[in-house]
Amino acid sequence: MERKKVIFDTDIGSDDAVALTALLLSDRFEVIGITATHGNQPVCNTTENALRLVSFLNKDIPVYKGCGQPMVRHLFKGRNANTIQETIRKEVDGEVIMIHEPILPLPETTRTFEDMHACSYLVDTLRNAKETINICAVGPLTNLGVALTMAPDIAEHIDTIYIMGGGLFKGNRTPIAEANFYDDPEAAEIVLNCGAHVVLNPLEGCESGAMYDANEIIKIAAIDNKVSHFIRNEISEFIAREKILFGDWVDSDCMYDYAAVAAMLDESMIVEMRNELAHVDCSGGMADGALICDRRGFDEIHSKVDIIYRMDTDRTHQLLLDLLKSYAEA
Repeated sequence: MERKKVIFDTDIGSDDAVALTALLLSDRFEVIGITATHGNQPVCNTTENALRLVSFLNKDIPVYKGCGQPMVRHLFKGRNANTIQETIRKEVDGEVIMIHEPILPLPETTRTFEDMHACSYLVDTLRNAKETINICAVGPLTNLGVALTMAPDIAEHIDTIYIMGGGLFKGNRTPIAEANFYDDPEAAEIVLNCGAHVVLNPLEGCESGAMYDANEIIKIAAIDNKVSHFIRNEISEFIAREKILFGDWVDSDCMYDYAAVAAMLDESMIVEMRNELAHVDCSGGMADGALICDRRGFDEIHSKVDIIYRMDTDRTHQLLLDLLKSYAEA
């Protein structure tokens, strides 16, 4: 089977690391480049994390450093005060605990990121592509939003943009906005309506397929190779940090970005997907960053956005196990 080409755009933290590992272990897609953006951590950290993970998996894939701030959101200093924010960091006994660790616990690498900026790489690569290229974006969509603003014509060279973002009926960063869309609503609006085909996996779609608890972690640990141990630790520590941040009731969590990759690797994982008009609120008010879907079903309305509502849990879990088993120690 000929592998499809994909560019992976990421603010790499714990669930991003699971997602990128799964993608790099799969034989369905060829990752031709990784573009790092701000989000879970500053872009200098997410770039370093991408470099470390690529080295850890012995892959020769270029990494491009991208945008360190949203397109315009940061210009309005009072914007965050207009809604209710989730706790994403807490100081405990003098130590700052964050949802995502600043640097992945992987060996340092001598690899460096490419000289070209991520947005320039996206424009140059897509414009000169001999075939359409897929994009998998699991962080704030700033790099893509900027690239599409620079060169709207690149949308013609994109096969599908697979996105983890938005919430159908709830948020996580705010009551109604998911973190990736909240961190750059303007970029999300640009990407969703750029003219390319989009497969969007929101919070609820991801949670239907990629929730992980102690039982699933045991299965991952049992595979017993260096990659499975890394993934086991990432998921375990992610849950442990959320327990500190949110309370002792936390005993599981979703690997959101992995769910988006799983749906890309095998579309049969998707149980329910709907074609709906999709926009993102950029008003700066209580709904800032919220995904707005038109579910009225007007016959004359057609959207290029397909939204995942539900995934197959067992198959999503099994795919990760199979990919981890496929890794052979060097």
